[in-house]
Amino acid sequence: MNLFRKKFLTTLDEDRAPTEPLGAELAEELDGDNEQDAVADTLDPATDPAALDVPSNPEIALKQQQSQRTIQTITTWIGEVNNFIDYLNGTEEGSINFMLNSADCDSLMTDIQRSESKKISRLAQDLSSLEESLKQYLLLAKRKESGADSI
Repeated sequence: MNLFRKKFLTTLDEDRAPTEPLGAELAEELDGDNEQDAVADTLDPATDPAALDVPSNPEIALKQQQSQRTIQTITTWIGEVNNFIDYLNGTEEGSINFMLNSADCDSLMTDIQRSESKKISRLAQDLSSLEESLKQYLLLAKRKESGADSI
């Protein structure tokens, strides 16, 4: 609501002559009000504002829990895929790529490196693509949870 108020005040200031700062006066006036006071001002004198409070909806709470579980699951998957990418094609000691590239020239590891290095790289590339797709779904789920979008 703050964004709309600023846009409204900016529009007022642009339309008026520079000597008439109506937007600034209106901003000071609006800063003291909040949404609950505005609702209370519109009610009939006999109506209690507390009577209008809506109890929480169990369906909405369930959907929020499901959304949070989905976000946690996708986050876990992203972490696991990233760990496996590092295990396959990482540059640190202990990764398959590191072990194959640091093997002795006359060992079986050199033969594996010669024949399977493309497959390992391609598999790591496909897993990276999967990880990026999961990140997109994660962003979409977070946007849905915040109410900005829907899946």
